[in-house]
Amino acid sequence: MVGFVMPIVVAQHIERLYVYNNFSEYVNDVHFLLGISEVVRKYRHMLSSQTRLRVYFSRIFNEECEVVSEPRRFMLTNLVNATKYDDKERMGYRQADGYYVNMDDIADELSIPDGYFVEVLFVSLLIRKYGEKVIFPYETKTYTSKEIEDKVRERIEILSKIGTVSQSHSLLAEVGLEDIADELSIGYSRFQIGDYDGAIKSYRKVAEGFRNFLVQKEEKEGKKVFKKLIDGSESRTEKVVDFLNKTFSLLSNFGEHYGTHAFEEEGVFANKLVEDLAEYLTKKLRQVNATGLLVNQKNGQI
Repeated sequence: MVGFVMPIVVAQHIERLYVYNNFSEYVNDVHFLLGISEVVRKYRHMLSSQTRLRVYFSRIFNEECEVVSEPRRFMLTNLVNATKYDDKERMGYRQADGYYVNMDDIADELSIPDGYFVEVLFVSLLIRKYGEKVIFPYETKTYTSKEIEDKVRERIEILSKIGTVSQSHSLLAEVGLEDIADELSIGYSRFQIGDYDGAIKSYRKVAEGFRNFLVQKEEKEGKKVFKKLIDGSESRTEKVVDFLNKTFSLLSNFGEHYGTHAFEEEGVFANKLVEDLAEYLTKKLRQVNATGLLVNQKNGQI
């Protein structure tokens, strides 16, 4: 994929903690929190109560360090900067002190027990003033409890690739394609565990998303032309759109219809095909973003 970028994997306890203050605002409530002080202390100058984090929620471990669930989903989480009142328990829970992400929604949805381990890939910070910023670009970092350190290391290559794919998110978001990066990452994670039908389902959405983005036309000088051009070329854009149509059709044939099933051969082929296709188109969009050849529907010139 485009460049090698690795954010940071956090694998720690998720705990119910009492929050007295959050960014100096009185809270007086209990929340499911995941501690990330080591993650964000280098970014304190960018953080506020409005900061959100884009993360990939990978696995859940029980107290015996056994994997009990693999949600494998992207989420936007809220940042918590807690300041404790004193060292006493409140509402039956110890007090939070430091930086955390609020995991209430996912903990409630999946019934995660208090004190279990979670493995989360932190991809980027969403900051009103700065936009979306990658966390620790071009580095490989982990913040892991010793109990599950070895198991996280076994998964690090897959998480690294997911992180790399996800870094195209901010670029694609600029042109209305924020969902494609997520589908690429989900497809890759499904592929790695042998879920070829699941992978192809996501890869099909990637091909469809790029196609729908490029296929749009407008009236210009009495004829229909593409709104967005690759390399400023009508002919090249037309051929890419045609290729995307055929790619979408082929991937649909691999597992879309009743009674069909994607085997390993189809899964491997789809993974290589869509990965190379996405790399090519993302590079082209990056070039277009720099040269201004592509027109953004919402804002005119990019």
